[in-house]
Amino acid sequence: MRSLLSLLVVLCSCYSIVAPVHSQQQHQQDIETVPASATYYDKYERDVELLCRAGKPIQQCRILLPGTAEPYDIGSLPAGVSFYGAGLAEGECGVRLAKLSADRVGKFVCLLTIGGREHEAFIEYGIRVAPQPTELKISKHTNLVDGGLGVNQLLKAKCISRLGGPAAKLVWSLDGQPVAERLLKPVQITEELQNGRRLQTIFQEINMNLTSDQNGKTLTCSASHPAFTNAQRTVLPLNVKFAPEEIPHINIHEMPTSGTGMINITIHANPQPITRWTVNGRLIKEGESVDMYQAYIPHATKKAGEYRVLLKNNDLAAERASLYTLEATNLLGTQTYVIKATRVDDEGEETNKVQTEDDNSGSTFWLISVWTFFCAMIVTQ
Repeated sequence: MRSLLSLLVVLCSCYSIVAPVHSQQQHQQDIETVPASATYYDKYERDVELLCRAGKPIQQCRILLPGTAEPYDIGSLPAGVSFYGAGLAEGECGVRLAKLSADRVGKFVCLLTIGGREHEAFIEYGIRVAPQPTELKISKHTNLVDGGLGVNQLLKAKCISRLGGPAAKLVWSLDGQPVAERLLKPVQITEELQNGRRLQTIFQEINMNLTSDQNGKTLTCSASHPAFTNAQRTVLPLNVKFAPEEIPHINIHEMPTSGTGMINITIHANPQPITRWTVNGRLIKEGESVDMYQAYIPHATKKAGEYRVLLKNNDLAAERASLYTLEATNLLGTQTYVIKATRVDDEGEETNKVQTEDDNSGSTFWLISVWTFFCAMIVTQ
């Protein structure tokens, strides 16, 4: 019996200790601050209102202002500071600052006595400070090629907005389109104190795989801030370097029997490739003419990394080849294209179907519409 009584005493003692603590935490959670912490204002803003709202009558309210060691009673506030709120009976106590000066920036604390217990709430506030110009940096481990970015690598770039009050908001875009969230690392914010002001630096990293399709696009980081009229934008042009790529299958018509003809091939590469043609044993380098054949230097189109390569036959009556080899080379590699002309009927169907296939050297046979290109050249000229 004595053991049971001892246990009941212990349980009762524990309950008496825990209950008031729980009650006090509940009262603290009921105190609302207007505005919420942290808040930033313009320099020298007037009539700044800071309020604590308890939702029940307040017996006593004391105010601790930035730069003061002891709290003020609401009846004895310093110059430039006046009481603000509906009143203690309505559960509100706050102050109105006539002008927000440097000595009034920091943490406003209200000490409220409710039901015989004192509770505390605070609003941390400061003056808006425009951050430094936004930075966009790439990792030092990035593979750079010929002044550009090597293809098929993970690009790590970091956007930084330094020393703002509050921190700027960062937004990434690729050619004007939002970047997928899965490519972005979580935002990180650090704080430091400068000349009595608590300033924030924000940065975020993007990790994206570089492909040839991204060549010519722009990666942009925008920083918006209450102190900015317009967002600050920092742009990283994606100059992606890659070897000449294969081209898609294109059906071709057979060369006409007379006149001139033009073979027109579009190549994707960066940097610009050096080209040469092989026709019936003749090697024709870009910019050269051999017999009836004339090879043009690749011409850049409006699309980044795209080049048009032309071979002209000035006398189809003298020779009408059906097989052409084009080799394109830049510092990242070589691609060889074997072009085969085929005959088509009035409906444009091949009379003798030829399937594309790889030869032993790895070259690919492509079907190119020579007659179509020839007509196009006449129109453009």
